[in-house]
Amino acid sequence: MLFLHDTARANLAYMGDRIDREVAMSRRDKEIETEAARQAHYIQWGLIMGILDPCGHQRGYQRIVAIYIGYLMSGVNFKNKNSLRSNTIKGYATGINSLFALRGMAVPIVLSDPNNMAGILINNLIKEEDIARQRSPLDSKMYAEMLRRSNASLSLDSEHRTLFDATTIGRYLGPRVSEFAQTTDKTVDYHVYPSGRRVIKAFIANDFQFIDVTGQVITGLTDASIDVVDRVRVTWRIQKNRQNNQKVTLSCDKANPTICPVLAALRLVLRARRLSQPDSMPVACYLKKDALVYLTGSRIAHHFRAAAKAVRPNISKDEEQRYSAHSLRVWACVLLDEAGKSPDYIKKRLRWMGDSFRMYLRDTHVIQDQHREALRASSEEVMDLVSALPADILRLSIMSEETAGEEEDMGVYHDDMD
Repeated sequence: MLFLHDTARANLAYMGDRIDREVAMSRRDKEIETEAARQAHYIQWGLIMGILDPCGHQRGYQRIVAIYIGYLMSGVNFKNKNSLRSNTIKGYATGINSLFALRGMAVPIVLSDPNNMAGILINNLIKEEDIARQRSPLDSKMYAEMLRRSNASLSLDSEHRTLFDATTIGRYLGPRVSEFAQTTDKTVDYHVYPSGRRVIKAFIANDFQFIDVTGQVITGLTDASIDVVDRVRVTWRIQKNRQNNQKVTLSCDKANPTICPVLAALRLVLRARRLSQPDSMPVACYLKKDALVYLTGSRIAHHFRAAAKAVRPNISKDEEQRYSAHSLRVWACVLLDEAGKSPDYIKKRLRWMGDSFRMYLRDTHVIQDQHREALRASSEEVMDLVSALPADILRLSIMSEETAGEEEDMGVYHDDMD
């Protein structure tokens, strides 16, 4: 504790106030510069797009701003970063809202409005970041447990078998939950366009095109198709990132047919047809008390957590809750990272527009072992050098270091120049 005279204390307080004001002004200046740069970027983007006035009263400006937010997320931003975090996007949104407010116009971005276009994009990014941080990936032991439960199921049309098939193809495709599951088991989830047109969100049988070894599309699917199918081409009619009609093709894993993604997709389609499900309706369905029902996100989470608890009986409740239907997408990303695939490969195969996939990466055992192996040659070089030195030289070196340490403790120093 400092004991100061009243005058010294007053001088110290005065100087402290000055420093606080200068620091605050400096921070505020930086914030103003950052906001101005972002506003200038929006104005310049508008000019490039042929929009002479980036602000307006008309409702169409809300759509213009939403399109701009989409550009920001895809890498067209002030610093040309491939992707931006939600907090940064919100900073751009604040700057744009300020431009409108300064001209007495209603702000175009309202995060609390569920119908605000730009707000929807930003809130989706916030949600994706939260999910990425909160969810754990599946692993091989859990997957094997799910296969065991599937095989134990007496019916080919059971929930366990449908879930295993969806997980098997999902291990490769990393689907979002809306792409293969419903909110309730008796209703279908739709995306509704402003025009009123409704589109089923989840995969339907028509989204899968099966191809034989000659490259021909198999038109008459039967159980015998399992012997001739070689690949499956999957189409996303609608996606959260609006990259609709994107296609990804998978090839058969002939060495491991039980967990082959192509055969899993084929089983999903054949099962749906066996249950008299139209090819234009969700394919991830099963039989429950003689009625057709759908996989749901909550049921998928239930089974993933059950598998985790079966292979790790001592798992904590908090760890158990970190498994959800989204764990499948996290797992698909982690598997490609463990395999050493490039960021561009991961983004392309799992359909990410930016670099938000990095939030899904985890410090897994495979990554830890790869790190050790990456340094193995260096570790062996060190040990070879150590083993090449005779034991008596090593002993003398250690004694010399200990002696030098004692001399330093006594204040004795040697000048190499003497």
